Amino acid sequence: MVSLYNHFHLRKATSHRFFCSVATLLCLLFIDEKTTAQSDAGARASAMAGTALSNEDVWSGFHNQAGLAHLEGLSAGVFVENRFAMKELGDKGLTIAMPFRNSAIGINYRSLGYSAFSNSKAGLAYSMKLAEKFSLGIQLNYHAVRIGENYGNANTVSFEGGFLYKMTDKLSIAGHIFNPTRAKLADFNDERIPSLMRFGLGYKFSEKVRMNAEVRKASDAKASLRAAIEYWVIEPLAIRAGFGTDPARYTFGFGYRLKEFQLDVAAGYHLMLGFTPQLSLTYSMSKK
Repeated sequence: MVSLYNHFHLRKATSHRFFCSVATLLCLLFIDEKTTAQSDAGARASAMAGTALSNEDVWSGFHNQAGLAHLEGLSAGVFVENRFAMKELGDKGLTIAMPFRNSAIGINYRSLGYSAFSNSKAGLAYSMKLAEKFSLGIQLNYHAVRIGENYGNANTVSFEGGFLYKMTDKLSIAGHIFNPTRAKLADFNDERIPSLMRFGLGYKFSEKVRMNAEVRKASDAKASLRAAIEYWVIEPLAIRAGFGTDPARYTFGFGYRLKEFQLDVAAGYHLMLGFTPQLSLTYSMSKK
């Protein structure tokens, strides 16, 4: 991503644009994971350090499409995030999914950045239950990178997919791969979007307590470990916390459920860059 920016930067070099380019470059360095894998959409997942592979909600369109097949009815969600409390790193998106028979289809979209730099991704997902406890999901993505001041644009397509297996009523295992072909974003310096492999599990201690754990490896980074816990204190109110390694991060948040709607709030803490708040609202239609 940085080399793509350098290619555009060579076209013009005024002092004003130089300082703008430095700011944009810093943004790119700090949000590399968010702009490639784009994994922490939805405040429930964000509060749990992004460990959402085994979850079964509409946010699976961003995490593991196999989870969409377990939805009970039409579901939708929107989220907004202010990464490191910087408006230039604003992240926002939406997701919609509809189950039918043993399958589900979904669409999702998110956009990160501001007028000088933005990175967006639109996805079309399909998920199917191959058995009562086993499902698969795939998604086709369209990526668009926009850099202001007439530096240029870049577009490409990628795909991703995963599985979800409920070994028991309490234990689920899941895996997901994003962009295995490392889709090319620009010819200059053979710029490509990194791939990301994830494997994780979810364990329900009870109807109130759930733990998620995950290991992930990006093609351009070291492997990292993440773990989190969710506790429904009372029926409408849940609290959540998690942590991750490489880089070290700590997350926490809460959720409040009111009939078909759920409001989730999360915050992540980076040791050097500070807090990242996120807010999401989810609508889920249950079976009658």
